Amino acid sequence: MSKKLLAFCASAFILLFFMMPQAPLASPQITIETEAGIQNKVKYDKGVPVRITLSNSGSDFSGDLVINYSETYNLGAGLAVPVELAAGETKTLQVAIPGLTDMYMMNGTQQQMIFLYEGGWENGDAIAFKGSKTLKANLFDPASLFIGTLTNNSDRLIALKELGAKGQGSVEVFHLNQLEQFALPREAMGWEFIDYLLIDEFAYGDLPEPVQEAVLQWVREGGHVVVGSTENMQLAMGNLSGYLPLQLGSSEQAAIPSLAKPVPAFEAELAEGAQALMESNGQVLAGRMPIGSGALTQTSFSLGDEPVASQEAYTAVMQNFFKTSAANQAAMNYGQPLKEVISYEIGSVNELFESFQVSKTLIISIILIYIVLIVPVLYIILKKKDKREMAWIAIPVAAVLVSVGLFAVGAKDRIANPQVQQTGFFIADPSGGLNGYYMHTLLSNRGGDYQFTAPASTSMTFSRSEEFMQQSPQKAAIVEPLAKGNSLTVRDMRYWSVGSIIGESYIEDAGNYGIQLAVENRRVSGTVKNNFPFALEDVSIWTGTRLIALGDLAPGEQLEVNAKIQSDLLAPAAQIGSGNSYQPIADVEELQKARKQSVLSVSYNEMDGEAKAPYIAGYAKDAIVPIALEGKRAAVSAVHLIAQPFEPEIKLSGEISLNSDAFGMDLTGTSATSFFEQISNDPYLYYLENGKYEMTYQLPKTLQGTATVWNELTVSSSKPGLTATLVHAKKGEAVELPNKQTVLTESVGDFITDDGTITIQLEMNASGNSPEVTVPKIKLKGEMAP
Repeated sequence: MSKKLLAFCASAFILLFFMMPQAPLASPQITIETEAGIQNKVKYDKGVPVRITLSNSGSDFSGDLVINYSETYNLGAGLAVPVELAAGETKTLQVAIPGLTDMYMMNGTQQQMIFLYEGGWENGDAIAFKGSKTLKANLFDPASLFIGTLTNNSDRLIALKELGAKGQGSVEVFHLNQLEQFALPREAMGWEFIDYLLIDEFAYGDLPEPVQEAVLQWVREGGHVVVGSTENMQLAMGNLSGYLPLQLGSSEQAAIPSLAKPVPAFEAELAEGAQALMESNGQVLAGRMPIGSGALTQTSFSLGDEPVASQEAYTAVMQNFFKTSAANQAAMNYGQPLKEVISYEIGSVNELFESFQVSKTLIISIILIYIVLIVPVLYIILKKKDKREMAWIAIPVAAVLVSVGLFAVGAKDRIANPQVQQTGFFIADPSGGLNGYYMHTLLSNRGGDYQFTAPASTSMTFSRSEEFMQQSPQKAAIVEPLAKGNSLTVRDMRYWSVGSIIGESYIEDAGNYGIQLAVENRRVSGTVKNNFPFALEDVSIWTGTRLIALGDLAPGEQLEVNAKIQSDLLAPAAQIGSGNSYQPIADVEELQKARKQSVLSVSYNEMDGEAKAPYIAGYAKDAIVPIALEGKRAAVSAVHLIAQPFEPEIKLSGEISLNSDAFGMDLTGTSATSFFEQISNDPYLYYLENGKYEMTYQLPKTLQGTATVWNELTVSSSKPGLTATLVHAKKGEAVELPNKQTVLTESVGDFITDDGTITIQLEMNASGNSPEVTVPKIKLKGEMAP
């Protein structure tokens, strides 16, 4: 009896044990804090460094942290970063995303952007955590000037904040090496948020190698470094030392233009390939060395030493080394980021595939044959053989065969392999690199995930078309950092669906155009050679809104040029509308033409920011963007515009007449209320808010410094509410211009600076009138000295 009682009690105890609520098993208890940009300041349409601090008070965690980001309304993805976090450990991660908008605030609700997946994003489970779940940042307009510095004493550079005193957009200065808990980015995208990196007597060469490599790559892709001179520059500048534009000699006193007192400076000569930015009495004071699409500017004097930085005109001197809002606006198109414009302007044709076209004649023929076979032929044969009951079998079999045939006709190019169409535009730089934007569109041949890989010099962001628009960015695509690049996985694509990747790419050692052209008697003549390793089609001279066709060029081939032009000079490239935005595309030939025209139209936004010059432009059919589809072989069709600015030799004599199109033109705001936006393909039509502005017309480089006597300047403006004044270059005074037209015939040269700039100040006071205005145009007449 006792044994039975003991057994009963033991069973009851075990049962009670399992029925009692159990304490939860140990799990990670993670708290996250985030910071986007620098001091939570982010520049719209630029790369963003992101700092994430994770603290774990629970058990070990192994998995992925995913940042859900939206670059623009259409572009975004999830950035997955692997995380190993032991119990009790705190870890700080610094990553970069290609852009950030206010999309995390939708319908007044703050959207979650940070996620943790234990076991990884592919198969793991999202876990709860405390702290920051979004990236909050103050977004700055592209016209803002962001300057990052590397200096041991920020007080030496306090005058930098005054660069915006003339209203050239807001100026933000970040002393990067002095910020607490901020690690200098180790990827080029993390440097995109700044326009200039200023190095002031700082041992840049002591920075970790990955940081230096990221800075160099950022410069190649369009970044700018400004550095003053000190002893042992070669050692101090690390991997940038080979690009210094000045060869320094002994120290001496030098007179800096605009500064009242001489300052200590080095004797300097320009290195090969460099250009002078500032000279005085034959002495080189500043030089610029192109590096890919960017540059390194060096002064022969220190940027922060006394008595340089304390002088009253120091800010005016520094203004020479920093482009302001006009250059930054080049990344925008009618107020939109360039990649957003690409998503619909180029996307409208790049997402149409040749295999979408099915021969209507063939389909109609098959249907007619089916009808003829089923109705008269089949009926007559079966009736003659007295086997009409066989129609119950013959008709379904024939229908199935015809259906299979129709499917085979439409699917023959879509079944075996996925297809890719790659369209982009690239500018050749002086070092032989190609820098530009691309769209990479996939037509799937099955459902599921598709993974693409690219090197670090090629960014990738997913374009969320209608199929993916209702999903959060991470559900549509995931970006992951790799050892020497990155990958992007398009998730859960449907069978025969389309998905697009958009990004920027810098291609080193790609080649260039060999351009030897001269202009004389309204003709352009000379040679253009293809120094690229790929063939080029429809090579043209892009001058103004006109393309002068030259022909096709095989690798290494050269074309002779002898063409008539419509003016004394080749005008800088201007906007060319695509003309195909809403036109139906009937066949493959029209599709290829539409792809070329779309990329030609969009590319001007990048070219306008690069150089005010004519271009040589042609189309490459090689898939030059280094993106690979992992695990599959895709059929690739590519159309890339390859362009390069040039300055032809000018052989002019006698009278010369230049219209506005022959000049480079920039517009900047000069007051707190200034806001402008280009609103059409017309380069002179703008939306101007009430405020003050400054526009400059720049003579072509080939005419600067020539012996030219200018004897007539015409300025036309016809918008009520817009006051225009012409700045006297010698005296700094302003001459007010009437609304319609002003013709100056005396001392015209006094309104043109030594570097060929004509400045017009504008003040907009719409008073209820439409703020859409045509800004003043100019016409300059003169005579070339024999």
